Amino acid sequence: MKKELRENIARFSKIIVIISSLLGIASIIVEYGFRIKSSDAGTLHFITIGVIIVFILYHILQLYIAEDKVAHIKSHKFEMIIISFIFIEGLLSFFNLSLVERIGAALKLKDITYLYIVFAQIFIVVGIISGTLRYNIKLLQSQIHPSRLFIFSFLFTIIVGTFALMLPAATVEGKISFVDALFTSTSAVCVTGLITVDTATYFTTFGKMTIMALFQIGGLGLMTFTTFFAIFLSGGLGIKERILLHDLLEEENIGAITKVLTYLLAITFIIEAVGAAILFYSSRNSFDSIENAAFISIFHSVSAFCNAGFSLFTMNLMDPAVRYNHVFTTTISILIILGGLGFPTIISFLKFKNITSKMGKLSIKLPLQTRIVVVSTILLIVFGAASFYFLEQHNTLKNLNLFEKLNASYFQSVTARTAGFNTIDFGLITTPTAVLFFLLMFIGASPGGTGGGVKTTTFALLFYGSIAILKNKKEVYIYNRAIPNEIIIKALIKAGLSIFFITFGIFLLTITERADLTKVAFEAFSAFGTVGLSMGLTQELTWGGKIIVVLLMFIGRVGPLAFLYTFMSGAKEDYYELPHENISIL
Repeated sequence: MKKELRENIARFSKIIVIISSLLGIASIIVEYGFRIKSSDAGTLHFITIGVIIVFILYHILQLYIAEDKVAHIKSHKFEMIIISFIFIEGLLSFFNLSLVERIGAALKLKDITYLYIVFAQIFIVVGIISGTLRYNIKLLQSQIHPSRLFIFSFLFTIIVGTFALMLPAATVEGKISFVDALFTSTSAVCVTGLITVDTATYFTTFGKMTIMALFQIGGLGLMTFTTFFAIFLSGGLGIKERILLHDLLEEENIGAITKVLTYLLAITFIIEAVGAAILFYSSRNSFDSIENAAFISIFHSVSAFCNAGFSLFTMNLMDPAVRYNHVFTTTISILIILGGLGFPTIISFLKFKNITSKMGKLSIKLPLQTRIVVVSTILLIVFGAASFYFLEQHNTLKNLNLFEKLNASYFQSVTARTAGFNTIDFGLITTPTAVLFFLLMFIGASPGGTGGGVKTTTFALLFYGSIAILKNKKEVYIYNRAIPNEIIIKALIKAGLSIFFITFGIFLLTITERADLTKVAFEAFSAFGTVGLSMGLTQELTWGGKIIVVLLMFIGRVGPLAFLYTFMSGAKEDYYELPHENISIL
């Protein structure tokens, strides 16, 4: 076959399969996203079968025209396995040995045909996902800067989440305004937790699962998920893709990118699974069914580790079912801390090369960043808990015993920096406590973590940088290591831009909202720090106020530097220096 003819056939068949894919996904969305009658689903099922036939013919044709058929099978092994399964199932059905029918009998399903349709729909979704993941590799090979790719991936996820939440099947009443859907989607993807409608009562199980998927993707990053599964489907990454992911993941060893991605996802799912098991064990008797208890446990485990702050209780963790369940709340706090520490920190603890033995004593040698993250996290938790106890012991804590006061102070200190869960009513806290939380929310979590804020390392660099200036030192030293001046400058710029965006957000909110300045400022700090705590203003926000908070959440999650870079053209490095001149700042 001539090369030109082969290319034309490939191009035409690709157009056909794209149109078929759109029809297939549209039929699935209509069937499950809209509350249609079962009698109307027949036409949709015919479309599903038609799409499956097109998919099979497309992959057979692609294999036929491929120059290197072995290489094509290796790069499309997942689709080939599915198609092989379909052919095997067809052959077994001819001899009355159908696997699908046996599965239906085991599940005691009356309509086996429907099970075939479900399998067909799963194949369509998986086929579209696999195609999208392969396109992800092409994105990595493009000239798009990592910061822009990172931001566009968040925007894409937010938009998809918004329209998914607007589906009638996602809400109890079958409708939600575009602004509330956008707000909820942004809050989930940016792992914030601020809500304009009650998650527990407003959304159906489908809606809640959509929200959980959004903050799981938002916590780890869409590029992390898609790249990992693209590696699984295609068999590896090239040098160019590794270099780009090196920038996105901040991993120094380019050769270890695939391993880092694997560790990242494995650690996430293991921690969330263990957390969900403990939450379920500690609260299973508080709910009306095992299924409900399991779903609530999984939802809160994922929400806590991703520092999302979404809860299936109307009163958040103030709900009587869990408020005084200290195993439940302590587990939530540990998940928050682990998610906020960041994957680089967790992975550094798992590397055995960091553990050495000298004269019978174990010694752990950790990277500088890990030491800064751990020390600053501990100090901020202790400082926040002690301050909260001191400021609130005669206010929100007055009706609790000593243990409950200490436990509540600790929990609020942990959740204040990015998580958004609460076991006390933040609408009742004093003004000094609110100001304290401004600082904690501003600092946030650590680099590579699932939380927001300017990061603990930025705060540490500013602190040590200030000491260096006061001591008239030319360089900043931390644990006998000199920090490059450009890193200090970036920390200053990041903190300065963050203050600017928060201040500007407060200014705009004072125009759109008729509320106390403390509540407005608390909302702005919480949104930018992707915390999710509120003094009761969120559900009273005007249309304009919701849009302002959405922008604050988005900028806070992607980072002010990355956000501004999106609107700037790439600058070339200067290979010269201009004369220096001092300017007074005193």
